[in-house]
Amino acid sequence: MKQEKLENKSALIWKMAIASAISWELAKLIGSSHPYLAPLSVVLCLQTTIDQSIRYSFHRIIGTVIGIILTAYLASHLDMNGWILGLLIVGGVFIAKWVRVDESVLHQVALTIVLIFTFERKSKDYALDRILDSIIGVTVAVLIHMFIFPPNFTKKAAKSIQKLAQGLSGILLELSYWVQLEWGQEKGPIIEDKINHFLQELHDTKDILNMASNSLKFNPFSKKYRSTLTMCQMEFKKINKGYGYVSTTVETLKQWEKEGHLSSAEQIEVDNHLKALSEFYRHLDLLQQNQFNNEIDQLFNTIPSNCNVFRNSFLLETEKLISNLRIT
Repeated sequence: MKQEKLENKSALIWKMAIASAISWELAKLIGSSHPYLAPLSVVLCLQTTIDQSIRYSFHRIIGTVIGIILTAYLASHLDMNGWILGLLIVGGVFIAKWVRVDESVLHQVALTIVLIFTFERKSKDYALDRILDSIIGVTVAVLIHMFIFPPNFTKKAAKSIQKLAQGLSGILLELSYWVQLEWGQEKGPIIEDKINHFLQELHDTKDILNMASNSLKFNPFSKKYRSTLTMCQMEFKKINKGYGYVSTTVETLKQWEKEGHLSSAEQIEVDNHLKALSEFYRHLDLLQQNQFNNEIDQLFNTIPSNCNVFRNSFLLETEKLISNLRIT
């Protein structure tokens, strides 16, 4: 994971350098007197994913145009001081807010007003250069981002899913040990702490999956990775179902332990169920799950009608989970 982060940062550094150099030269080629504005847009618009870069680039262009329209004429006719600048920013940004633009556009409007207010009276072509150079910069930045090592977080998502599945398998195995070897030792609170920690990891993995999905937007090489992402998303749903199951089951087992009515036959039955589920999540791979289906169907075929309330609750929750895990 750390190696992948370093590679992504290194790629971003190279992209930033290459795109800045190209955009500067292109700005000079079209006759800009302020070519530094193009690489400035590159640096600001290169975001984590292509989708984010495109959205930020669009907001930058819109904010720049609005700021110039509102400020270019006034800047050359007003005294240059902080109070006038403040009034221009208030007026300009509130007008932008009134037309319901994105918040990041508001920042670009304010930035453009500051720069136009400062440079327009010194260089009459600054406003035009700012628009053209910004367009050059964001275009080069997006194209470089798309075609030179485009960001792709599907591998990171797959690793996170694998780690999450192993964690859930471990929790199910601990539940099994509790029933089989540690019954009466009140292990419930300890396992609940681990389940709470697992929940945080579940949220983190969901964020990584969203990032992986966003990284494939506008990625010209995304086709071969979409099947991997789809598989990760399906596995995440199964893990999420498993989280709900262990959260409910630990409460059932805690209450059952208080009652103390756990026969040897029930102990073996519950232990077998939990170990089977632990094994299922330990091998959570869509290409390997078929071998578990028959075992699961045999193990959870029926629930006896004469079982006690705790056993009934446990088996009912187990059957619900397995129903969600079956491959259709």
